[in-house]
Amino acid sequence: EREVREFGFQTKYTLDELMKIIIDDNSEGVLNSILEITKESITHQWDHVKGIFITLVIIVMISALFTTFKDVFQNHQIADLSFYVNYFILMVIVINIFGQALEIGENALRDTEEFMRIFFPTYFSILGTAAGVASGIAYYQIAAVTIYLVEWGMVSVLLPALSIYMLFVLMNGVWEDGKLSLLLKFIQQGIQLAMKFTLRLLTGASILQSFIRPLIDRLKGEMVYKAVEAVPGIGEVAEGTLRIWLGSAILIKNTVGLAGCIFLGLLCLSPILKIFLLGGMLKITSAILSVVGEKKMIICINQVGDAILMILQTVSYGLLFFVVLIAITAYATNGGI
Repeated sequence: EREVREFGFQTKYTLDELMKIIIDDNSEGVLNSILEITKESITHQWDHVKGIFITLVIIVMISALFTTFKDVFQNHQIADLSFYVNYFILMVIVINIFGQALEIGENALRDTEEFMRIFFPTYFSILGTAAGVASGIAYYQIAAVTIYLVEWGMVSVLLPALSIYMLFVLMNGVWEDGKLSLLLKFIQQGIQLAMKFTLRLLTGASILQSFIRPLIDRLKGEMVYKAVEAVPGIGEVAEGTLRIWLGSAILIKNTVGLAGCIFLGLLCLSPILKIFLLGGMLKITSAILSVVGEKKMIICINQVGDAILMILQTVSYGLLFFVVLIAITAYATNGGI
């Protein structure tokens, strides 16, 4: 808790408060916080998104006007020149929008990773007490791999790949007949496939661990129970006390795990909403202007919207990696030692 405060994570609740809410089964406060964060994020981004929408509409409409009346000019170079000038202005605007979304996504992933670096040692220490040392060590190794994948795979590989995708989108609008369309589709599908494969790999590894390690610790635990129960005079009382103690440890483990997931969700909710609004605004703009706008500009705006939504997908998968790991770990180790 101290390290979380020192790092400066901006959430309304501390981990200790979230644990008390879970124990007391009082979810109303958390739901109100989610609604409050959602409202603040949408309100904060709305004026910015509205201004971008109006600017894009003006640029596309001016370009469409020149294209429609190009036959009036004796030399079509005037109309062509106006298109490229407007397209250059459009490039500057969409690059700025994409840069904002990329920065928000990168900060969200880094905050997620840093929080998990703080959270996992505590959580797996509790797991070792509640379910056994073997389970704690096994799942901690998977957690370390997950942190590495988020830090290296997503921040250092996938987000730069999306920047390259964005560059190809802009080039595709300049070239005739959209020569890079197939390449853009290939990059998009490759990034999505990589995220899905990684999630399934981590999920599969966690499930495989649940087949072996918790059962080993459970078998050791049963041996301890039988040994304590065999003590003359106090065996049954001691065995019952031990089971209550271990049951309490499992309750604490699950409470801490759920509190970590909720804290992580609150931490990522605002960035996810901001990225969604930016990407959704571009998709809506391209759909509205598709009737009257210049085709190349509409395709460019739509594909930049796809790139921003892929940033959103990357952040969501980064969050999902840790939530799924905690959920599988908590469920698989509920038997105790």
